[in-house]
Amino acid sequence: MHVLICAVGSAGDVYPFIAISQALLERGHEVQMQTSSRFRAPVERAGIGFVPFGSTADYERLVQLPDLWHPRRGLQIILRELLDRLAESTAALEQLVRPKETVLIGSTLAWNVRLVQERLGVPGATVHLSPSCLASATLPPVLPGVGDLSWLPGWAVRLLQSISERVLIDPDIAPALNRVRAELGLQPVRRVLSRWMHSPELVICAWPEWFAPTQPDWPDQAVTTGFALLREAQPSRLDPALADFLEAGPIPIGLTPGSAMAHGKLFFARGLEACATLGRRAVLVTPYADQLPSPLPDWAHHAAYAPFDALLPRLATLVHHGGIGTCAEALAAGVPQIVVPFAHDQFDNAARLERLGLGVTLKAVSPASRWVRAFAQAQTGEAAAMAAVAAERMNHTTQSVQQIADRIERLGTRP
Repeated sequence: MHVLICAVGSAGDVYPFIAISQALLERGHEVQMQTSSRFRAPVERAGIGFVPFGSTADYERLVQLPDLWHPRRGLQIILRELLDRLAESTAALEQLVRPKETVLIGSTLAWNVRLVQERLGVPGATVHLSPSCLASATLPPVLPGVGDLSWLPGWAVRLLQSISERVLIDPDIAPALNRVRAELGLQPVRRVLSRWMHSPELVICAWPEWFAPTQPDWPDQAVTTGFALLREAQPSRLDPALADFLEAGPIPIGLTPGSAMAHGKLFFARGLEACATLGRRAVLVTPYADQLPSPLPDWAHHAAYAPFDALLPRLATLVHHGGIGTCAEALAAGVPQIVVPFAHDQFDNAARLERLGLGVTLKAVSPASRWVRAFAQAQTGEAAAMAAVAAERMNHTTQSVQQIADRIERLGTRP
């Protein structure tokens, strides 16, 4: 097959598709990936054909917008950027399609995949990495600015979701989407987020059933597999300075607000204060060093990047933003988690971890005393035991990337 993938987002959104691509390459298929130029190097290193979707400068411009991580305005910024580039990215993708050979795979916001799928009749699948991408009245996702609605009866949740989509969401995004559709000779659509963005042929839910059980009101074509974790062909190596720091003292606490968060000064300040109070060493992972105090105390080490499969097993606790990729890596490493959600899917991921007893949720603005209590709670034997059980469950789903590849192959062989 010729598999054409579009992955929209940050590292946690792109790396799982590199893992899926590797599985397909091993089976002898040709794979091309359309994504931000920010990820050209890891895509090409994996042997995947790279197709640019915006420049590195575009990526950094978005990252520097403070509202990108606002609980309500963040999604609007992303969708506005997506819709502004939709016609261009659709045309670029369409040129790469090979009739009767190509299978299309799109991430949640790869709406150009949906357009090409409709326009050319190419088989295609939507791959969701987070359960919050699927609306449900039986177990509603915890959304920023909305909160947890699971205490309401199903009919009430369904009504609220329907009103919200018809009154707030569709009027904001459907006109721009439908203008592009009209240019392509396609009929207008509505219920964009709850229905249209999911491929009618196949929706892959890339998380384990125990993390987010299948709901009766999810799309009929949805299948749950497991997390798609990227593993290097060679064992991941830590930067020598980081490796030396880890060896030089007691096991530290890890702090990261995500690879695309450039506005985490309060996050790091609170985390370092809690570490100082408890006498714990710290590893701070961020490509944006200007968020950190200078100079750092000698018991803290900054790394612009670290492969999580190598770093996380060597941490006592991971304090992070709740991105699904980071959650999955921490589960696989068996490390207790403290989640400080900012926007997007992070609130729902945090809530699911907390329900399972695998994480504690904090706010960045919570007082320092609350941070200290959360850090102490994560250091208990009970937290470590629960994390170890989760790691064992993750070991049983190591074939999830192969399951996803199986589904894609079946899609490509349909008449």
